[in-house]
Amino acid sequence: MEQYAAAAYCANNNDAKAGTALTCPAGNCPLVESAGARSLVEFQNIGLVDVTGFMAVDHTNQLIVISFRGSESLGNWIGDLNIELIPSTLCPGCLVHAGFYTSWALVRDTINQTLQTATESWPNYSVVSVGHSLGAAIATIGAAELRAQGHEATLYTYGSPMVGNILLADFITNQASNFRVTRYYDVVPKLPGYPIGYAHVSPEYWIDLPGKTNPSTQDVEVSSGALDLVGDEGKLGFSISDHLWYFGGITACALEALELSL
Repeated sequence: MEQYAAAAYCANNNDAKAGTALTCPAGNCPLVESAGARSLVEFQNIGLVDVTGFMAVDHTNQLIVISFRGSESLGNWIGDLNIELIPSTLCPGCLVHAGFYTSWALVRDTINQTLQTATESWPNYSVVSVGHSLGAAIATIGAAELRAQGHEATLYTYGSPMVGNILLADFITNQASNFRVTRYYDVVPKLPGYPIGYAHVSPEYWIDLPGKTNPSTQDVEVSSGALDLVGDEGKLGFSISDHLWYFGGITACALEALELSL
């Protein structure tokens, strides 16, 4: 699923040309390409917070995948920094990160309409919500709402920040089918932070391995709890490079585009 998160960083996959095959010019999503996945809807830089991503169908693996891009633009950072906790309708007392919720709300109707059509066309396909960094946060909120509507959505996130308070974290945790992956000293999962009222969705799959090294199953430690300190959040180190590399260069398309523009 990490390669679907990586594909959201490639502009050709979110440029509103629905029906096209997903490709990664940086070469970091070969499994997505070999599966022949094609977009059902694409969205790019929506609203002030620049929400970007796609929904795709993967007939090889019988998946309907919703993927959100991580932070790349000023608008994305505006959303990231809006850390006010606001009420969520998902459960009593639940509070959600205002910027992340705004990002999801901007594309909610598009996602709901496209998903309704997709699930009617392929009723036996699994629905997956995926993302990295900011995209992981949006994917988390989106998956929670889709489940509340009756969809069986599996959530895969990589380097996700915290998305709300402990009541929201516990609510999403109890929905199950969550795979929150973190890597070594990745700084982003430590944010916005436990001390200001945030907590994490559980369980956490922490990759105990730094640098650009592909992990094995022996390098992954699983821990549980909204205030868990066993994995990334309990480590004192802070690393940006660990945030950019999970099972490969997850932001490679964005970095390649930046190099071409310089």
